[in-house]
Amino acid sequence: MNSRTIAIVVVAAVLLGLAAVAGYAALPQAPGAVELSATEFDFGTVPNTGPVSHTFQVRNAGQGTLRIDGASTSCGCTTAEIARGELAPGESTGLTVSYDPLAHDSALGEFLRIVYVRSDDPEMPEATLTIRVRVVAP
Repeated sequence: MNSRTIAIVVVAAVLLGLAAVAGYAALPQAPGAVELSATEFDFGTVPNTGPVSHTFQVRNAGQGTLRIDGASTSCGCTTAEIARGELAPGESTGLTVSYDPLAHDSALGEFLRIVYVRSDDPEMPEATLTIRVRVVAP
């Protein structure tokens, strides 16, 4: 082989290698899958004196990275905080949900609230957790 043929072979090999790398990078990655440790929770009977909290687990049950975009609730009396926004396959993080009966002045009775966890899970982009509580006088 002469030097020109060798140069063409080397350039072709480099181009094929780059094409393979570009093709691999363009392949769709396996998605993450959100899994909540509970989809319903009952705080039970609580006095109208201050907030109650419980921490749940959010797990990535998928094969790829799960990105959690945030958590919100159906009412201002309830808050939800997610500890981490990105989970590798099999990893978990805490989701702390708090209910404050004082947010409704002296309202007593049974209440139902929803927590929404948004993620990039293509099968369940918004997981929900139903919270129940019965508020009584102190």
